[in-house]
Amino acid sequence: MSRIPPDNRIRLEKTPGGETMETLFRVMAHRPEIMQPALQMLEAAMRGGTVEPKLKELLAIRVSQVNHCSY
Repeated sequence: MSRIPPDNRIRLEKTPGGETMETLFRVMAHRPEIMQPALQMLEAAMRGGTVEPKLKELLAIRVSQVNHCSY
């Protein structure tokens, strides 16, 4: 649970397993000038390129495990 309440007025695309990321971007929505570039970077990293999306997701899970973060 974040200390800053999420902004539920914004519309975000639903993705499987993306509830944690959705909350993060809803909190960031209080500062759109920060949220938009972060969202664009995530889109480019996770949706573009030649690496399969499933492999990218597994990598994100492993990185969160190594860093003792929930994903």
